[in-house]
Amino acid sequence: MNNDIHIVLDSIASAGETPLAHDARCHILPLIVRHGAIEWRDGEKQTADMFKMVKDSGELPKTSQPPVGDFLDLFYELAKEGRKVIGIFVDGVLSGTCQTAQMAARQVMQELPGADIRVFDSRTAATPISALALDVLEHIDAGDSMDELEAFINDAIYRTETFFSVSTLEYLQKGGRIGAVGALVGNLLGIRPVITLDKEGKLLVAAKCRTRSKVLNTMLELAEAKGEPERICIANEEAENDAKYLYEEMTKRYPGVPVLMTGIGTVLASHLGPGCIGLFIRTKA
Repeated sequence: MNNDIHIVLDSIASAGETPLAHDARCHILPLIVRHGAIEWRDGEKQTADMFKMVKDSGELPKTSQPPVGDFLDLFYELAKEGRKVIGIFVDGVLSGTCQTAQMAARQVMQELPGADIRVFDSRTAATPISALALDVLEHIDAGDSMDELEAFINDAIYRTETFFSVSTLEYLQKGGRIGAVGALVGNLLGIRPVITLDKEGKLLVAAKCRTRSKVLNTMLELAEAKGEPERICIANEEAENDAKYLYEEMTKRYPGVPVLMTGIGTVLASHLGPGCIGLFIRTKA
């Protein structure tokens, strides 16, 4: 194990549900959720509890990125230990987390000569960030330099495709950073959008479906059209049967391709609601 290079992620990666949770080289900075007077860090409260709070109050939670001080403290600590740092964060269109990390990295590198902190906008969310981090650790153990890691990460980000859908438009329409998707879909009764992220991380409606089965099969078709995958990721919140269906279909179509599955945590769930499902692929180079 090469301990010279460490990885920093935010909690939207759901890394706690992956082998990254047991690797001391991986550090997770949690985003913050507030509902009324109650505040917690992502991971401290179950999504089912949050959904009950929303149902009881009729109000959605508010979310915010980790404080800049959290980034500064961690980056300073690692740099003073002589560690180089790779930071991979949630899509910059969805959150200001990556921008804050970049600002903190610049400050630390200015104040500590020799510090090397490289920050990347994943242009996605949830499970594929953790999948990328796992692959980066393999490249670190293989002896890759920071420049080689940077090239690998940028290429992998470009080859990552994101598709997700929701059971209800309520959470999208009521607010948050991705509320605009609700406006794109409109208020048509029974419409279930399949949403994708373009190469700049911007949200687009890829399809409008009327049934959940159509949503899942459309996601499979959209993924297949992107090309042969080298990595498959599936994320869900209270949509375990849908996740199982996608898993079975993708492993049948692409035997041997590694699949990583996780939940999405309270931050993403506060914007997407119960029943959300995501399918992500990284295509072969």
